[in-house]
Amino acid sequence: MLKIYRKVVVINQNPDQAQLPPATKPLSQRLTELLAIPAMIAGAIVGTLVFSALFAILLIPLSILGFKFWRAWRTAQRQQAEQTLDAEYTVVSTERDENRPGH
Repeated sequence: MLKIYRKVVVINQNPDQAQLPPATKPLSQRLTELLAIPAMIAGAIVGTLVFSALFAILLIPLSILGFKFWRAWRTAQRQQAEQTLDAEYTVVSTERDENRPGH
């Protein structure tokens, strides 16, 4: 809505009358101006909380599904991998050495 205000300045010899009369605003406009900033701050806070809640609602189930998929994939990889150990060894002595310290 566009409001156009008209002010007339009358210049005369008397310096007391050269000033503009103070513009009075209606009560509803003053209340609107006073409540505009807190309303914008509250709107920003509520918007942030709603966005965070929606993000969490989407992210939590996706992370649970991702973890389950990763765990199943890891289990499948372990089952497919060969689990044998090849080693070569030589027995030097089967008798206990009584002269060794600690025995």
